[in-house]
Amino acid sequence: LAGIQADEHMWDPFCGSGLELIERAKLESVASIIATDIDGKAIEIAVKNFESAGISRDKIAFHRCDFRNYEKVTAIAPESLSLIIANPPLGRRIRIEDLKGLIAELYQIAITTLRPGGRLVFINPLKLESPDASLKLEARHLVDLGGFDCRVEKWVKVSEFV
Repeated sequence: LAGIQADEHMWDPFCGSGLELIERAKLESVASIIATDIDGKAIEIAVKNFESAGISRDKIAFHRCDFRNYEKVTAIAPESLSLIIANPPLGRRIRIEDLKGLIAELYQIAITTLRPGGRLVFINPLKLESPDASLKLEARHLVDLGGFDCRVEKWVKVSEFV
């Protein structure tokens, strides 16, 4: 779904054990990876998983933080990312008070941090669309997560001149 861009700068705001990022890091053209999670134990596991996968730490930054505080904790600048890949908490294992609000904030942060042509690829548990026309839906696939239907979606940031 995500394709590959040259000089890929990517972020997983809910990295968990880091497996999606590890798969992506194994591809060529990945210049930098930012992994954040609110759970410190998840970050510890992600670090160990990256070490086990033999991926150099020189292009990876791990941060324990709520994704909404990324500006205070990470070096993510506006329009600097080419890919946000995320499997956000879906509210089953970890209770989310306002899942709709969390997804809306993910869209807003993607609009701010993705460069034109950048992609947001994530598992969307809700039928919530991007609130901004600068993110265009490019692909959507329904997936069954063991009796829980979600959508894997790819949104692309378009420039205002497109």
